[in-house]
Amino acid sequence: MAKMTRMSKQTRGVRSGGARRGVPRAAAAQARSVARSALRPGLPATRPVVTGPGAREHSSGVECRAAPARHACFLLLNPEGEVEELDNGRVRTKVFIDMYIMDKAYDSINDYYRKNLEFPGFRKGGNVPESMIMGQVGKEQYFLAVLEEIFKLTLEGAFAKLGDRVLADTETIETPTEEMVKALVTRTPFNYSVSADVLPEVKWKAPYGEMKIKVDTSSYSQPDDEKVEEIIDSFRKEQAQLNIALGRNVQRGDMCVVEASCVRKDNGEAALGMPEGPFRYDTEVSLLPNFVENLEKLQVGGEAEFDVTIPQDWQDEAVRGLEVSFKVKVNEIFERKLPDLDDAFASQIIPGCGSMKECREFLLQNIQGGKEEAKQQALQNAVTESIAESIDIAIPESMITNIGREEYGKRLMEIQQQGQLSPDMVQKLTSENLVQDYINKERGTFEMLAKASIGVAEIQKLENIAVSDEQLNDEVNTIQRELEQQGENPDADGIKQMIKERLESQMVFEWLEKHCEVEYV
Repeated sequence: MAKMTRMSKQTRGVRSGGARRGVPRAAAAQARSVARSALRPGLPATRPVVTGPGAREHSSGVECRAAPARHACFLLLNPEGEVEELDNGRVRTKVFIDMYIMDKAYDSINDYYRKNLEFPGFRKGGNVPESMIMGQVGKEQYFLAVLEEIFKLTLEGAFAKLGDRVLADTETIETPTEEMVKALVTRTPFNYSVSADVLPEVKWKAPYGEMKIKVDTSSYSQPDDEKVEEIIDSFRKEQAQLNIALGRNVQRGDMCVVEASCVRKDNGEAALGMPEGPFRYDTEVSLLPNFVENLEKLQVGGEAEFDVTIPQDWQDEAVRGLEVSFKVKVNEIFERKLPDLDDAFASQIIPGCGSMKECREFLLQNIQGGKEEAKQQALQNAVTESIAESIDIAIPESMITNIGREEYGKRLMEIQQQGQLSPDMVQKLTSENLVQDYINKERGTFEMLAKASIGVAEIQKLENIAVSDEQLNDEVNTIQRELEQQGENPDADGIKQMIKERLESQMVFEWLEKHCEVEYV
């Protein structure tokens, strides 16, 4: 069965309605080949006239642009009122296309072509016969354009009965394109089936107002003086001179060149993505237990085999707690010669600083200024995790995938902005396989974010939390001015929606901080 699948915009939000959508290009291309067989000569040159009381009665229902009319539109398009629940978290319904909707689509397409194409003997916008339009555009393209317009008129109201539970841009037209094109050619009313992802009802394990939120303070609780020295030490190591170490074993703090392989002990499969060939390894920042201790037994040319248990706080959840076997060979050992902590070095850390005292004072001010921001970020992280843990809900796969794609895109953009990737490398890193691998590895995180997003929206609705028009407009105007000053042409509607969602989420966090038990640990 041929299917027409709507293209995703990688949004993570819940569909709110209002946006008109058309036939995806991929579906249109697929449809062209089957459209030829459906076309036949002798098509009517003019549209049939719709008569009878039904024609006028439809007019109030099709235009589903205002919220009060959506239910009326749904009753018209889906008179049985049936929405079928599928096993995979999706729903399906049938949309009825009668002659009124069909004629409306024909009128719209004809009007578009009359205004945008040149026809000999007719002025633009004139009453060009439909047969002449079809001849110039091509029958295939013409009927596909009419089908696209039908979707624009009807898709928005197809699931109106479900309100905002349908996820944005997850709709799939399941009726074969050939079947729909034949109905358009013969001017015959028809149904098309459409499915979409839908959010199940939110179930709270406990009342959200009684959540106990534990905030991790480690990101900002370190004494300011210690943090200053940590920054200086880090920069000092970056500027250190590397000298070849001769006649001794590896020592912690060395930079080594090693070759290594790693496999799981339970099944022998490769683990931890070890590089092929020699690579640099900084013994001072090792996170694996007993790894450096085993290297310290080796000189240049030395080899060792040993086992390691992956810590439970390892970034990749899939390998936490696993036992792995390493084979390691040390090719080179370099020791660091650190620069002196003098006034000349101060100017390397902070350009223009005349002394280490001045450098430390500058760093101290910056650390103190960023503490409040770090505290707020830690609180938001804790609230996000608490909401996700409090919700009992199955997340649609499309939501997890969309969040994963967004996060992967952000990471790639950050690395690209740092100048670390060539255009060819960026192209390689955007391959579908790499994106899917990233999503699979971080699935737990993305599922947590999806649950939190749903929970925030539910709390906002239940507590009637809303942003005032004045506050929203002030934020939008500020952002627009900043972007315009940078020479960009911002999308006003897109910016407004983004800012609205951010402010509403912030207000939900503030509500929870006020009403829930918050513990800083």
